[in-house]
Amino acid sequence: MKSIFKKVHQTIIDVWSYDIKSDYNLHFLLKEDTLKNAMYYHIRNRLGDTFIKDNHLAIFTEYHIDTNQKIDLVVVKLDVEKAEKDYLGNCVEEIIAIVEIKYKGQYAPEKIFVDDVEKILAYTNKFTSKESKFFLAFIREKYFYENEVTNFLSEYEEVPSGKIVELLSYGSVEENNMVWQVFES
Repeated sequence: MKSIFKKVHQTIIDVWSYDIKSDYNLHFLLKEDTLKNAMYYHIRNRLGDTFIKDNHLAIFTEYHIDTNQKIDLVVVKLDVEKAEKDYLGNCVEEIIAIVEIKYKGQYAPEKIFVDDVEKILAYTNKFTSKESKFFLAFIREKYFYENEVTNFLSEYEEVPSGKIVELLSYGSVEENNMVWQVFES
């Protein structure tokens, strides 16, 4: 099971670093919903249907965890026997990855991103599987000087080690294009 987690987690990082970056540069992404759809598509393609079926995995967007909260994207392991008889949302055996996604323009306030960081930090307490990973996937079409950029989690004192991955893209004044980075806690 550990190898399944590792493959899914590395796949999400690869999707960000190669596929989403390419989609962005080819002008395939328009706002957050398109980014969410592209993440789903590329994760599924990279994992492959055989791997997904053989390991009873599913990828869901807008995954409701209670009446007021939903996760942008999850990769889960299903109880397939239960899925034959029950509502699919009730058949999740384990959450492998949680991804919160933001795609905002230059005038978006910092708070929008910080809210997702705090949501992910709360999820690390709610979903306590040792192998689950939590991802922040942020495209911010705002240009920064290199010395102005830090990852969001660096502002927090108590971040669970090895649990959260920040997938960040922002504009670089020096390079005059978007930079794509991965920070792991």
